[in-house]
Amino acid sequence: MNKYLFLLVSVMLISTGCSAASEDENEQKIMDYMTSIGSVNLDQDKNDMQKLTYELTIANADDINIVDEVNVIPAKLIQDRLIETTRQGISYHQNTIDINGEIVFDSRGLSKEEITNFEPLIKGVQFIGDNNKEYLLINK
Repeated sequence: MNKYLFLLVSVMLISTGCSAASEDENEQKIMDYMTSIGSVNLDQDKNDMQKLTYELTIANADDINIVDEVNVIPAKLIQDRLIETTRQGISYHQNTIDINGEIVFDSRGLSKEEITNFEPLIKGVQFIGDNNKEYLLINK
C-alpha cells in the first residue's frame, strides 16, 4: 500500500512540474540576442559616434505577427546618448521572430570598455501583436 501511495504522489509531482514548464514555454520571450559595436565614421580620429547593431530572436509560440513598429529598449547609457534608431527588418519563422537593426549613439568621452560594461546593451523590446496584446519583453 505504501509503495502505491509513494508512486502516486511521485507521478503527481512530476506531472505538475511538467505542466508548469510547458506553460512557461507558451509565451513570447527573448530567446537569443547578438550585438556588435563599431564606429560610424571610418576616420579613426573621429570616433564620436558608435553604431550598435543588434539581432534578437523572440519565441513566438502564440504565432503572432507584429502590427506596429518594434520599440527596442537600449541600456540607459545608450538611451541617454541616442542619436538614431533604425529597424532593418522583421522575419517570421515557425516558432520565432527575428528582429534586427542599428542604434547610433554619441560616444564622446566613453571608452569601448565603459560601453561594454553596460551589458546587456539591449534591455528589451516592446510591440503590439495582431492579437491586440501589447508585449514588453525584458532581456534577462
